[in-house]
Amino acid sequence: MENVPHNGTELEASIRVRVIGLGGGGSNVLAGIDRDRYPHVEYLAVNTDSQALAHSPLTHKVLLGQNITRGLGAGGDFEIGRQVVEADRAELEALVAEVDLLILVTGLGGGTGTAAALLLAELATQTEATVLAFTTQPFTFEGARRREISDAALADLREKVHGLIPVPNDLLLQETEEDDTALSAFAVADKWIGKGIHSLCAMLFETGIINQDFSALRNLLQRRGGKTIFAIGAGKDEDFVKDALSQLCDCPLLHATERPSRMDRILLHLVVGSEMGLAKIQEVVTSISEQFDSSKEIIVGAVMDSRFAKSLEICLIAKVEIEPTATTSDNAGLRNGREPMETIGSLGLENANMEANPKPVVHVSKLIGKKKKEANEDQDEFLFVDLEAQRGYFEQTDQNLYNNEDLDVPTFLRRGIKIKLK
Repeated sequence: MENVPHNGTELEASIRVRVIGLGGGGSNVLAGIDRDRYPHVEYLAVNTDSQALAHSPLTHKVLLGQNITRGLGAGGDFEIGRQVVEADRAELEALVAEVDLLILVTGLGGGTGTAAALLLAELATQTEATVLAFTTQPFTFEGARRREISDAALADLREKVHGLIPVPNDLLLQETEEDDTALSAFAVADKWIGKGIHSLCAMLFETGIINQDFSALRNLLQRRGGKTIFAIGAGKDEDFVKDALSQLCDCPLLHATERPSRMDRILLHLVVGSEMGLAKIQEVVTSISEQFDSSKEIIVGAVMDSRFAKSLEICLIAKVEIEPTATTSDNAGLRNGREPMETIGSLGLENANMEANPKPVVHVSKLIGKKKKEANEDQDEFLFVDLEAQRGYFEQTDQNLYNNEDLDVPTFLRRGIKIKLK
């Protein structure tokens, strides 16, 4: 595998960043990203579909499983994907070597992307790399089996990486029009993930008013597991500050996981226009601190974009550690407090048969003891979308399926009902 040439600066040469698009979904995201903006970042596409790789604009490509799929792809079958990645383990090991920041981009629930993400994350635990993963989850209409594989993979992946940013496709339906196709939602996911990757690169490689280095990001994400809170927002022209803050709070990446009532440590990176001085930056940071109820520590970095006079881009990252409970375990195959199921190979995913276990006693409601929300507080329906939160009171029971729909998931997520946030 060739190395992407650096432009020679000591800063760029000192931080090795590799972004890997896995399967069809992950490769498509990287195909649409502006890869010239940070040429010292290495982008790769990994797939079992030789035709898809041939049409990919990425320079660096890895074809997996030629002896198993003959370049025809895994067909969305996780078992085939598992066989492929195990057969090409040595080649995947090379992808996680000699890198400081590894960013995995994939869709979960299928074959190649799901299996490759899990194995790459596992292999990376043997290195010094900080690992982030952007993942998309299937639409509800794609069926219960694909959803179950995605949920199991998401829980497994969360324990192996330093930061996980899930992007549920159902949630992104909120940004499309009623008569738009599923491709529109995929495009929205690609857009937000691309923005997230660019924001991280700006944080690492651009020097400006308040410098922020890789050690700040690594220290924030030093432990694997837990939940990562990630959001981006941007604004231009007259109301650029107001628009950027509004977009930050409405960012789908922020609402893709359950946000805690308080975040004590936040990493904040700003890209500001030439008219924005330090006093205005302080106002923005104070506003974000109040919005996210965080006063303990906010690590701030800021660079100036001389192309615009009135502009602001915000990237927010926070890590929330999850205390061990009856619903989490270090043993692979334990999920939602159930007994271990048969695992597949070394990946820690449950057997594809996913046979139901006897229903446990429903846990004590998480609502007990929480303060009542003010009547004028913003709605929080979007918080019920990740594995640990979307089923609420029913999270330790078997799925209540009807026509391939989980009836315990809120209706607006199952049916793609649009709820406009102000």
